[in-house]
Amino acid sequence: MAVRLLTSYSSSYRGSFEYYLALGTSYLYLDDDGNAAQYYEAARKIHINSSELLLGQAAIFLRRGDNIKAVEYYLDVQNMDPGNKAARAAIDFIRTDGRDFMNVQRMKSNGKIRKFYPQLGPNPDTIRNCVLGGILVLGLTAFLISVWPAEKVQWKGKRGDLSSLEITPGEKKDALSKDFTSNAVHYLMDNDTVVKCLENAVMYFQNDRDNRAKVEINRILNSNATVSIKSKASVVESYLFQGEHEPRIDRLDDKDNFSYTDVEEDHILYNGCYVAWTGTIANPEELDDGSWKCVLFVGYHKGIHVEGTVDVVFRPQYRSPINPERPIKILGVVMEKNGKIMLDGRSVYQPVKGKFD
Repeated sequence: MAVRLLTSYSSSYRGSFEYYLALGTSYLYLDDDGNAAQYYEAARKIHINSSELLLGQAAIFLRRGDNIKAVEYYLDVQNMDPGNKAARAAIDFIRTDGRDFMNVQRMKSNGKIRKFYPQLGPNPDTIRNCVLGGILVLGLTAFLISVWPAEKVQWKGKRGDLSSLEITPGEKKDALSKDFTSNAVHYLMDNDTVVKCLENAVMYFQNDRDNRAKVEINRILNSNATVSIKSKASVVESYLFQGEHEPRIDRLDDKDNFSYTDVEEDHILYNGCYVAWTGTIANPEELDDGSWKCVLFVGYHKGIHVEGTVDVVFRPQYRSPINPERPIKILGVVMEKNGKIMLDGRSVYQPVKGKFD
């Protein structure tokens, strides 16, 4: 197309350097060495100091197997344009594989030799099509979002019927309390966020992700939400971790097992959540009521780095035999005492070989 278009205007652009250069490069990409050389030579008579012209002529010499002449022209290109990647790559090729003309022939046949040619600019049609395609995709996405039914919260789901807790239109419209005197507000949220938190709590509960539901409930109970919203959150909280849904050390999913760093940064948000942390213990101590306590060095099971320390207390019903000399994983409930986090221990695991994989 380029050749046909350019040749049709030959009378208008006779004597134009850019015209001859464009035609020479067009023919080069068509593997027509003869016409490419002819138009490059015409361009050279007008203007010789062009790295693009020299790059095209060097490519013709390379295609013909005249490596000496090709290197000479590629070096001229580098003198004019030291950062020219095509010239540098071509010289490297000639010094190694280019000495065997069969390698040049193979590159000609598979088209890889074009990386040594003058590089073509972006195709305006391609740019236009990409822009139009992008606009179409964005428009279609916006349309689908507007008409696609949003996933509804399952107030009546597989774990229970919570339809009595469904948020009323009035609560959705005005979910924020005007009274800040009764309780401290740790999380100042807007109307939509309060509603979303309660919906998320129900969604997590119905999907057996009580730890995540507890976080959403903690956020509501310590926020500027209305009393009615907080009451509904408290009802959902009363259903968490019951019976078979109480986390076990081998059943707490990694995505719901909060890290020591997360909990330490926000005690209130994770209060009452279950965590399973690995490390080593120190200062084991028997208490008068039959409980047992220790200090867990979180993350120190490999003897390299301590994320932090936390007190752990096991009430009599949760006690298990423990070897203080071996690494340990402890499942416990996050609590707070004197401004510091602690764990209400529930169960432990220690590997047989004395270390975690």
